[in-house]
Amino acid sequence: MHGRSPLTVRRLGAADILVLYPLIQHAFPEMERRRWMDVGRRMSARRKRPRQGILVAHYGTRGLPCAMVTYRRDFDIRLGQVLTSDHYIVMTPGDAQHVMNAFHPVMAELARELGCHAIRTMQPVTKMTSHPQKVCPDEHIVERTLLLTEINGFSSPS
Repeated sequence: MHGRSPLTVRRLGAADILVLYPLIQHAFPEMERRRWMDVGRRMSARRKRPRQGILVAHYGTRGLPCAMVTYRRDFDIRLGQVLTSDHYIVMTPGDAQHVMNAFHPVMAELARELGCHAIRTMQPVTKMTSHPQKVCPDEHIVERTLLLTEINGFSSPS
């Protein structure tokens, strides 16, 4: 944790896009800056009822971003509308649980705004350890883990 500064979570703004690039590059080294800028502009566009976007966490109100998570409104056959969050990236792995706990109330409010009946958080996989840890709000039950398998030479766009 970083001193006494409180953790602030807000929706991605235009001013956040460029300063988030080191965090993106840390998580996705293959992503070029130009591609991230395009994605960031699309995800930060202000709409009346956004169906997707990015939440950004900062220590203090003026600190640099330390974490982000993408979200989107999805349909689930069992639950109806759900807020799905994935691409959860935190700069300091030791802060992961603290940061996720800060994201959760903001995501719950966002889910209510979007008429969602649940929040589905994709379980992040820690590549650095052989024992992935549960990094989600304490009250969540881990429903499943999603895995990506490359098929027929498919790889992420660079």
